[in-house]
Amino acid sequence: GNPREHVSTRYYLSPPPWQSPENMLMRLLRRGLGRGRGVLEKRGFAWATCMHSRSSVGLLRSSPFSSSSLVRRRQGRSMGKQKGIGEDAEVVFEEAWSKLVSDLGEEKMHFPKEIMWLGGAPGAGKGTNTGFIMRERGYTEAPIVVSSLLNSPEMLAIKASGGLVGDKEVISVLFRELLDPKYQSGVVVDGFPRTKVQAHVVHDLCSRLMHLRNKYKTSGDASKAFARPIFRICVLYVDEDESIRRQLGRGEKAQLHNEKVKATGKGELEELRPTDFDPSLARKRYQAFQDSTLDALEFLGEFFIYNLIIAQGSFAEVESSIVREMEYQSSQELNPETHDMIHHLPRADEISIHARQNLVKRLDSYAMESKDDLMDVVNELETEIYRRIEANVIAGKCSYPVPAAGWDATRVQIALDVLSDRGFRASSHESSSNSDSDGSDTTIAIEWDPPRIRKR
Repeated sequence: GNPREHVSTRYYLSPPPWQSPENMLMRLLRRGLGRGRGVLEKRGFAWATCMHSRSSVGLLRSSPFSSSSLVRRRQGRSMGKQKGIGEDAEVVFEEAWSKLVSDLGEEKMHFPKEIMWLGGAPGAGKGTNTGFIMRERGYTEAPIVVSSLLNSPEMLAIKASGGLVGDKEVISVLFRELLDPKYQSGVVVDGFPRTKVQAHVVHDLCSRLMHLRNKYKTSGDASKAFARPIFRICVLYVDEDESIRRQLGRGEKAQLHNEKVKATGKGELEELRPTDFDPSLARKRYQAFQDSTLDALEFLGEFFIYNLIIAQGSFAEVESSIVREMEYQSSQELNPETHDMIHHLPRADEISIHARQNLVKRLDSYAMESKDDLMDVVNELETEIYRRIEANVIAGKCSYPVPAAGWDATRVQIALDVLSDRGFRASSHESSSNSDSDGSDTTIAIEWDPPRIRKR
């Protein structure tokens, strides 16, 4: 609206199409109501929360400010880079990228088409929920766990020589791992980024991959190897109290397990983390996640698909949330050129939304305008089609070859509509023409839910 409008003007948060209202509001409220309000107030808003249908919606009131300050705010958010962090990240990225290109060649920079950058609060259940995420996105290879990469021979050699493993080293080994052909269809990167510098490197990586796509898109086979990169940001979120409770519970279970292993001599000892036994350390670990990792991931959420999974409920509730968040989104996943060619076609839900009302209108119009046709079809249903249905009632399906005489496309449609009104799933299809047959080339396929005959 008008940035100079009166202070009492109200606005509803309008999330982008890939975010639900719950998702967007949770991003604002993740650090508590007071801190969320403070963030908005710094941007010239007063706010309150209310419930609208199934979604929590933030109700905002704008404070008057100049159009120039609005532009500066928008420019600041669109730039998204603090000068020092962005410059540091650019240096780190260029060093890692240049070494990679020098060793392998630019034409070999075939990164996965889709990368899921996954982070989670302590105790959010990454080990359990990552499997659900992979299933929904169709990833077949195990996740790249960045903490495991730090124990690779390359990293251990650096440590053994007295060197420090910094961002440059971590990014270099991660980039090389991502080039493994087995990840081409998609992969989860678990535990990266953790800092703003690393987040900027992810942003720079996407920009470089887009540059390569544009450079090679007219180069025949090479263009297929440089697909448009799809970066998704996924956060498994639990609040502070739940995180601490889960961390301490995990420590208790690990301790009991280790005692059993020591007593029986069977099994393997589990790692005991100090943070899983001390509430203050558990709280500190959660705050580190809030202040560093989550900030880094939310920065990337300004540029890429952002999936916030609220992981506090039961396994079934969390799985349902993952299914909802990971749904296919053609506008985000297809190449823009492809999407532009097909997006004008209506989706299935757009066609079916008024299917019931349209069915009623058609049936009423048959009774008014095509009464003879409707009566003939009803007679055929009573004498022939229902006889076939009753004979195949246990199978749950049957077919009916449309008579050649007296049946045109209108009568076929009437039959389909009447069967649909009666609760059947009916469709028609054309078979190949047979000159030796006196029948029609059209068959009506009819299905229904069969009765259950016996217990399983």
